[in-house]
Parts: sequence; C-alpha cells; structure tokens
Amino acid sequence: MRSARRRTDLVVFLAVLASGVVLVLSGIRPEAVSTVAIGLSTLYAAWQRPEGPPRREEAGTPAPPEGGRSDVPGRTSE
Repeated sequence: MRSARRRTDLVVFLAVLASGVVLVLSGIRPEAVSTVAIGLSTLYAAWQRPEGPPRREEAGTPAPPEGGRSDVPGRTSE
C-alpha cells in the first residue's frame, strides 16, 4: 500500500510540475501559476487524508508531562 501511495504522489507531483512549466512557457505569469499549484496541492492533500479521528499529534496541544516533571533540563516544576 505504501509503495502505491508513493507512486501516486510522484505522478501527481510530476503532473503539477509539468502543468506549471507548460503554463509559464505559454505566457501565464508565474504568480498565477504558483496560486494554481498551491490550490491543487491543497486539494490533493485533503483527498489523501486518511479517514478516522485525528491522531494525538494532530489533535492540538500535547499531553502534560507526567508526575509534575519538566521536560526542560535545568528547570523544576512549580
């Protein structure tokens, strides 16, 4: 599964890159091409997002340290 996803990512990357080159060579301003490329990459990222609840890293703030310890060396918890 991972290999198929990487292949799909490569195909999409090359398609967006080729489209950008063609658009720039045909006289479209690079700023407009970058706007289109950003929009396409955002749509692709949303399409590739796995289903289900967000993982802990994506959910927001990290969990507090256990036992009142500080993760910063040299500092103590208050």
